[in-house]
Amino acid sequence: MAFVQAMFGETSTRARFEAVKVIMNSRMKFEMPVRDHLLRIMAHFNEAEIHGSSIDQQTQVGMILKTLPDSFIPFKTNYVLNKMDLNLTALMTELQTFESMIKSKGGEANMVVAGSSSSKKKKKVILTKLGLKG
Repeated sequence: MAFVQAMFGETSTRARFEAVKVIMNSRMKFEMPVRDHLLRIMAHFNEAEIHGSSIDQQTQVGMILKTLPDSFIPFKTNYVLNKMDLNLTALMTELQTFESMIKSKGGEANMVVAGSSSSKKKKKVILTKLGLKG
């Protein structure tokens, strides 16, 4: 009987590790709605929890913010600077609002700016067009 428990315990540990690994290696795909991305990440949190992992809410939010693309940098900066403390549902709502704002402004925030001497100027122009910098 001890052999069976050891075997199942190892399987659960491996499944927990794999679920957390998937979260840490996840990145939001281009053109994927933020809602779908968050639901996928939340499913992985649930799987990790089923296998015995305990990840507090602040850590979950931090992990989710790390998976977002560069177009969400203004949101992430605002979240950190204003010391926001949102649960996952409120975070999803705020991210959806930000995503719709980006899309309504013409999607300039989805631009990839290559590292060059003029990249700061390009970033400033993009932020100005989005109304995030005056």
